[in-house]
Amino acid sequence: MKGMLLRCMSVMIAALLLGACTRSPEIVQNCADIAAGCRIDGLYISASQPPQILKPFELRMEIENPALAGLEEVHASFGMEGMEMGLNRYRLIKNPDGIWLAQVNLPACVRGRADWTMLLELRGGVRSQRYLVGFQTNS
Repeated sequence: MKGMLLRCMSVMIAALLLGACTRSPEIVQNCADIAAGCRIDGLYISASQPPQILKPFELRMEIENPALAGLEEVHASFGMEGMEMGLNRYRLIKNPDGIWLAQVNLPACVRGRADWTMLLELRGGVRSQRYLVGFQTNS
């Protein structure tokens, strides 16, 4: 029993280490006006309106780089440096025009800060890429 437990723990640790080693580094980019849109490494990312806390808006992502055309999944989450914002991971869905969309909400920030980061996670086959996009809100 003890040997089996050690083997299970070894497999779990190896899986965690392998996951950490294969995670792609984040590409960091600031977006002066996310409602107007930003180009980042072959992607065009925009919001349907200037984001405000707890007010839904549409997040759009268009692929301009043909090398990224084989995406299978795209997720976005929002946070602030040094603050835990809770679970707020959204899955973008690809529409027939090839545009990835999601209705999202910025989580509440009790400190009144406006310096947000959006983590975009893209996956296609065995390839994945992460983008960390900084933006500001007016509220």
